[in-house]
Amino acid sequence: MDVDGGAVGDCVGKFMRVRVRINIKKPLKRWLRVDVLGDGSETVMVLRYERLPNHCFKCGMVDHVTNVCANKEPLPVVNGVEKPSFGPWLKAVGTFRKTHHRQRLETFLHLAQPRNY
Repeated sequence: MDVDGGAVGDCVGKFMRVRVRINIKKPLKRWLRVDVLGDGSETVMVLRYERLPNHCFKCGMVDHVTNVCANKEPLPVVNGVEKPSFGPWLKAVGTFRKTHHRQRLETFLHLAQPRNY
């Protein structure tokens, strides 16, 4: 597992980028319980995936899409509406790393420019 702590190890706000290996023969995980501080208290971390291909909203597998899913279990219904357990919300939005580091670099370069007073 690799953890991207940002340019100066600050983990950039409330998000942390972690590179992990996933078993594509199992459904995607939507969240993890993690003992962040090592004090025995677990925190639930919601997961988002970068470069996530199309996946099944019904079972969470990445080897097929929802309309060809062999899982015959009905989708959960909330307030009369089918609510799949997986969906497009699992995909991380944007290109955080490139944009963030470019903005930090541009800010640094701007501040580092000699100024005439």
